[in-house]
Amino acid sequence: MVTGLVVDANGFELVVEGRRVGPRRVLQTSDVELLDAVAGRYVDAVRNGSRDQALLAVGRELYRWLDGDLGPLTRLLNEASAPLVFEVRAPANPSAAAWALLRAPYELLAAPEGGFLAEAPKLFAVARRLGQPSPAPALDGYRLGVAFMASAPRGQHELDFEAEEMAILSAVGETSLDLVVEDSGNPEHLGLRLSELGGMPVVHLSCHGLHNWRPGPDGPATPVLLMEDDLGNGCPTSADELVGLLTPRPRLAFVSACLTATGADVAGHVPAGAGHRGGPAAEPGVPVAYSMATGLVTAGIPAVIGWDGSVSDQAATRFAERLYRQLSRRVEVAEAVADARRHLLASPDERLRAEWHLARLWLGPAGGGPLVAGNRKRQMVPPHHVTKTFLDRKHQLPVAAAEMFIGRRSEMQRTLQALRGGQKSGVLLHGQGRLGKSSLAARIADRHPNRAVAVVFGAYTPTAILDAIADAVAANPEARALIEQRRTEIRQQPEGLKPLLTDLLAGPCAQVLDDVRKPLLLIIDDLEQILTANPDGPHRVHPEHATVLADVLSAFDPALTDSRLLLTSRYTFTLGGLEARLEPVQLQPLKPAAQRKLQRRQQDLAPAGYQTRRADLAQRALDVSCGNPGLQDLIGLRLVYSDQVDQARAEAAVAGMEAYLHQGDLPADNSDIREFLENLALDTLLDQAGPAHRDLLRACTLFTVPVPQPVIDVLADAVGGSASRLCGLGLLDAFPDQQRPDFPALAVNALAAGRLAPLTPDERAALATVAAEPLYAQWGGATPHPDRGSDLDLQLTQLALAADNPTITADCAAVAVSALRQGPASTAAELGHQAITLLDRHHHEVPVTLLRVVASAAVTSGNGDHADTLLHRAVQQTQTSDRQINPVAHAAVLYDHANRLITRGEIDQAQDLLHQARQLFTDTGDTRSVAIIWGKIADILEQQGEVDEALRIHRETALPAFERLGDTRSAAIIWGKIADILQQQGEVYEALRIHRETALPVYERLGDTREAAITWSKIADILQQQGEVDEALRIRRETALPAFERLGDTRSAAIIWGKIADILQQQGEVYEALRIHRETALPVYERLGDTREVAMTWGKIADILQQQGEVDEALRIRRETALPAFERVGDSREVAMTWGKIANVLQQQGEVDEALELQLKRLRVNEQLGDMDGIAATNWDLARIYLDREDFDAATPRLVTSFELFLKMQRPEGIAAVGTVFGQFLLAAGARGQAQQVFQASRTAAAKIGHADAVDQLDELLKATGDGNEEL
Repeated sequence: MVTGLVVDANGFELVVEGRRVGPRRVLQTSDVELLDAVAGRYVDAVRNGSRDQALLAVGRELYRWLDGDLGPLTRLLNEASAPLVFEVRAPANPSAAAWALLRAPYELLAAPEGGFLAEAPKLFAVARRLGQPSPAPALDGYRLGVAFMASAPRGQHELDFEAEEMAILSAVGETSLDLVVEDSGNPEHLGLRLSELGGMPVVHLSCHGLHNWRPGPDGPATPVLLMEDDLGNGCPTSADELVGLLTPRPRLAFVSACLTATGADVAGHVPAGAGHRGGPAAEPGVPVAYSMATGLVTAGIPAVIGWDGSVSDQAATRFAERLYRQLSRRVEVAEAVADARRHLLASPDERLRAEWHLARLWLGPAGGGPLVAGNRKRQMVPPHHVTKTFLDRKHQLPVAAAEMFIGRRSEMQRTLQALRGGQKSGVLLHGQGRLGKSSLAARIADRHPNRAVAVVFGAYTPTAILDAIADAVAANPEARALIEQRRTEIRQQPEGLKPLLTDLLAGPCAQVLDDVRKPLLLIIDDLEQILTANPDGPHRVHPEHATVLADVLSAFDPALTDSRLLLTSRYTFTLGGLEARLEPVQLQPLKPAAQRKLQRRQQDLAPAGYQTRRADLAQRALDVSCGNPGLQDLIGLRLVYSDQVDQARAEAAVAGMEAYLHQGDLPADNSDIREFLENLALDTLLDQAGPAHRDLLRACTLFTVPVPQPVIDVLADAVGGSASRLCGLGLLDAFPDQQRPDFPALAVNALAAGRLAPLTPDERAALATVAAEPLYAQWGGATPHPDRGSDLDLQLTQLALAADNPTITADCAAVAVSALRQGPASTAAELGHQAITLLDRHHHEVPVTLLRVVASAAVTSGNGDHADTLLHRAVQQTQTSDRQINPVAHAAVLYDHANRLITRGEIDQAQDLLHQARQLFTDTGDTRSVAIIWGKIADILEQQGEVDEALRIHRETALPAFERLGDTRSAAIIWGKIADILQQQGEVYEALRIHRETALPVYERLGDTREAAITWSKIADILQQQGEVDEALRIRRETALPAFERLGDTRSAAIIWGKIADILQQQGEVYEALRIHRETALPVYERLGDTREVAMTWGKIADILQQQGEVDEALRIRRETALPAFERVGDSREVAMTWGKIANVLQQQGEVDEALELQLKRLRVNEQLGDMDGIAATNWDLARIYLDREDFDAATPRLVTSFELFLKMQRPEGIAAVGTVFGQFLLAAGARGQAQQVFQASRTAAAKIGHADAVDQLDELLKATGDGNEEL
């Protein structure tokens, strides 16, 4: 009987074991609005980092609404037996109101004064069911069976699906689990595999997901899984499409992809980013409510688990591990999901804990209950049976254990396609030593449970081959008998091997008939042991073994048998044309993402603390391994992360490898690395390649990314050699071309490149002249403009500059400069400068976009004059060019020019240009750019004192526009600006919350280093104001400053240096603070022409000079330098602050009336701005003037206002200073209790900021208050 919430079209009731608890409730419009608001707050909480307090607030609000006035939910919880499965049951086609109930986050339910029900002693499970329950088909007697498939389409973030697969296996164990892995990533192949197996109770899909994908601009938004087609490209697959392929249907589908339980109409989720399982953001706001999970249930899957948000690889893996452990123990699905959820909630790792609530279980009429009723094993071989065979046989060079196998997805897919097709006898896996050919062969064999696997290694004679086959087919009586009949004959007459193999493969090993009569997969490993070098072409088979191998290749005829061959070799070979019967698959070095995954596995095995202490050394080890997993295992796991190797020895090993990769000698200090490199025999291979091929290999070092083979062929025509020969030797690596992934692209093997002399400048120029045009044509040319990746444009630009080619430079340089902005801005600016110089030399028009991006890089790198020159040129070009300028490009130039004018203080002209640009963007329908300009206009209004209007624009114009567009980054920037205004208005905690919980998670998820650093700096500003000076200094020194320096952002770095100097000044390091302002920050701003920051820095210099007694000089700087600059740029806040500082000097000099006038003028501006800091500080300065005049009646309200504001904003410096004086006033007036409270607050503040003298003074004052108990 159901316990939970039963929904119909108009209302719902709470029930315990079928009994209603409390009255039936009708869903009013206000209820639906409340539920929608709860769902919205849940999305906000997830977007802001899933902090416990935010989630508890959502859970408690939902609890209060369900409990109402009569407390039915509380009764339900008290009366229900354990474990409590809270089922939300609705019709198969819910109404809009019912959807609102279904989607509410019941997983978060929390009693008003308590914690989450999910962590209560009584297990609390949540399930949502569509349709009335119906009996489920009877369970069979088998143990848990899982079909696992990961999809990673080209161009998506690579998931750690290997870890997820291994977690499932290790959690349950091979003795309690039948695991089938489909590596194609293709839903059609998965369906065929399930059909062959007769179905599996669980299908686990690990991939990226989108909850609102559109097939076209006007198409409906649809939840999809981003799966793969046969070429590895994206294949968005809807629920209906997927279910149509899964036959028989599983009892449970776990769709481990982001947003698979999120409705297509839900907006506001943070994009997934690296390490999370979502695709690119799609347009939100669509009028449907179903998700991938509900779509699968509606289409006929009895139970579906999905994620209602973006989930990390680590959380998904940990959840799956716990889930399958419970399912294998016959725990019901809902309870197993709840236990896995609770497992994440209890994690000490905050990153895992933050995602505990995201899993959702949806049920159809027949869904729920246990999935396992027996312990019978299906007729399948163990998941890693061949890996174990290799491990047993290859003691000298061990195959990677299953848990350490990483990457190789594309090679595996190509191999599986060839083995399953009917065109080839088998596959040749070839590539450099220790790339993992044997490991991949073992993994591929593991994927063929319907093949008898024979492994030949070390001995390649007819007898050895026959022995390996006999072992593999021992359970097949017909095959065993045939071999035994003719084994003696083969020993005496080896030429009889071919007819025996032909009879065997066309007979008892021809096809799958049952569990023992099945085809053969013959693996011949390390074939290079019987190959000999051929100076004129590919390696040859040693004469002693040539006939045997020829017989084997001839016998495996795909027209007669389903048996196949799988060979591994460092080199390709020739054997009278028989080698053509094999599909060559070249292994490439591990991609960076796979290298990092392997490193994470190694870190898990490292001693505690090594990951942190040896982080830099580990990164160097990763770099020198050059994508070779064997070398990464040696240097990373067995040296850097070994507790048997001290830091100095590990350092020496890495340094020796670095030297070797710069044409150095073999490392002498580490015998293991030396032996490894000797085994790779790179220098021997280069010698075997011959002079012409070495010249071609050197020529290929011209490229920084893999390039299509026809381009290498063009170079070969110029310098000699052939690409195929170099690939066969493993000296050129093959990759899918980034522009046309179904064609190969080649690159020099990184380890081999380290043994080659670098190209001279003259050689680079000559080779670039040969290669630039062919490569440009291969990658799409100019018309129509192709959708090239930015790194391809960067490569083309570098070649065009070397080749002095203006056409390619003009087309590609702008994107190339933008690509380089991920690193130091000066590098990007220099490339852009070279491109513009080349175009000018050829009298070729410089594209406006190129002028803009180079100007932006110049500004960031600190060259404001050059930026102004470029922008002026861009403006002139838009006005005078003979060619029609795109209005969007024209508007973008106006916007950039306006930004520079703002920096230089020419505000009025900047505003005019911004309004012109806004109109142009509006006319072209570019709503995003319009919103950006409104944000910039709001910034100017804020500086000019129009704070309320600025806040209104941010909240009502810019922010909604970005949220409609799904532009989370721009929305986060606007939220940051809103926080800045709130901070000035005294809403410090809200400002800090926005920075920490709204903006920062977006930037970190997107990998936006610069904006993350800016946000951290703003957090540091608030912490410094609150007295947490050491933490503020740490953030600036360890987080913000290094980030800006890495990016080459000299202006932002100068700002951070200035703030560091402010803290040093407070801590008494006055001379160092003055040096930083004068020698580090000021020159940067002056080069940029940044009027405001120049004035700010001069103001800080004046503060220090005044502190040192140089009052007149400080006054001069403020009157003659700072104040006119702030007035020119229209920065009313800084104008008011400068008035206050001038007034303080005038007061010291006895010019009290003028000081009073300036302070009152300052106060009016601060009140107009709503600047609480300014109001508090000005009232304090006014109080001191009145105290000097002994006008106590006028001073008292100023002290009260100032103290209360500083207290509200938690400004310890202000609290301490004002409170000390204010308390004495209270004490003199006889209000001893009030004085005591003020002194106590002031003492706490003074202690917090380390003002020891103030603490001592306040201790004495507190003694004078006695035990007064008057109240404030």
